Amino acid sequence: MGNTVHPMHSSFVNADLVECFLRFLPDFQCLASTILTSKAIYNVFQQHPRSVVRSVAYNLIGPALPQALRFVRCKNAQLHYKPVGELLGEDDIQKNPVLSSADITSLVGISTSIQELESLFSWRMKDRRFKTSQLSLAESTRFQKAMYRMSLFSAVYGRNAHGSAIGSDSDQEEIDSALEEAKTLRKGFFGSLSTPELRDIQWVETFLRGVITRDYGVCFATIPPEIYGPESSFVLYCAPHRVIDVYKRGLDCITEWDSDITEEILFYNDFIIEPLTSVLVDRTEQPLLPVTQKRPIIDEIVGEHDRCLQCRSDTVKCLDLWGPTNWGYLWGTPPLHSITQLLKGYVGANLADRAHFLALLCETPAEELIGGLFDYKTPAYSTWDKADWLCPQCLEKFVRDHLHIWYLGQKVKRGDVIPNNCWYGYNCRTQTHRLAHAQKLNHWCEPTRGDAPPTNV
Repeated sequence: MGNTVHPMHSSFVNADLVECFLRFLPDFQCLASTILTSKAIYNVFQQHPRSVVRSVAYNLIGPALPQALRFVRCKNAQLHYKPVGELLGEDDIQKNPVLSSADITSLVGISTSIQELESLFSWRMKDRRFKTSQLSLAESTRFQKAMYRMSLFSAVYGRNAHGSAIGSDSDQEEIDSALEEAKTLRKGFFGSLSTPELRDIQWVETFLRGVITRDYGVCFATIPPEIYGPESSFVLYCAPHRVIDVYKRGLDCITEWDSDITEEILFYNDFIIEPLTSVLVDRTEQPLLPVTQKRPIIDEIVGEHDRCLQCRSDTVKCLDLWGPTNWGYLWGTPPLHSITQLLKGYVGANLADRAHFLALLCETPAEELIGGLFDYKTPAYSTWDKADWLCPQCLEKFVRDHLHIWYLGQKVKRGDVIPNNCWYGYNCRTQTHRLAHAQKLNHWCEPTRGDAPPTNV
């Protein structure tokens, strides 16, 4: 028996319907698979290849297709350090509507990164309950246009174009001249955009820096306070869409980074924000939007008036609240130094357990670790629930008060025999310099003697 597949003969094919069907396919992989299923379908495609390809490109990218196509064509043409007036325009899709194989390959390559960044942006800036994008069509379009314009800016004036600005044997005078020219060209690029478009780019740039800074340590805030380090500038200088790689694998994936390069830092320091802000100031606009003013791109924030369920602070807004659906953002590659700083006393330097504790952190996702802490709740936290939305301060307090207990529980699950408790518990100094003492007694416990434990800050 089994299923029988009947070949589709051209006499049964309505060419108009097939063409319409092909135009609605979501991506080029589906298009390639579909036209290979039947010679009749392939023949219909061959009658309308340009319009079908253009429609599928729009389905893949959306309304930001003109910006995306401008980026890939300028990048592929290596239009490095050109004035904005000499670049292809966003209307190039009307002037040259035929998409080449290079156009398609490049669009497919970058669209995945942009879509993943959109989901991350939505998760952090609109709806903390969902990892997939909840942006409206208008919000999504604004985000993607900003991302493709930033990617174009990087492709034309960023690291890949650096060799066009100066040579390896350039002297200081030539470097200074090239830097001034680069600043003029970059400012000219942003000067061609409207103020609302600049605000969209400014907000997306701040978001991207926050994602990069997340790799520095434990992140309990929507936008970490120290986001203008050289590493974040350098990633944007290389390619803004590569921030998704940093999110997944850490800064080590940016192999071009070399902290010893002193000359190039002049070209990438505040790569985007400096010329953009300069244009805003020239327009008598505020360099940064006031905190009280509505943020760009997002029309509505879900749960905008939510507060911490424990302290009820009015100073912490909804996007800075943490719960089971966004614990996973706290870290990808565990920032071991930052997490060990949340341990009480000196137990983070315990000679017997430190290596195993760090190894356990490396293999435990953030959402699993934070959720696991609730399995060891102390009586003082009896009213706290795993589903609570907590502000950064309350979450940090909860982690600090339970991290050592959680680790002791993991040792028990591993089958370790837990020795008697040290009188001084996690506040014992001897555990940090006498291995025999660290091995003989358990220090992942409350002290019953000695001074109050120090606070790690």
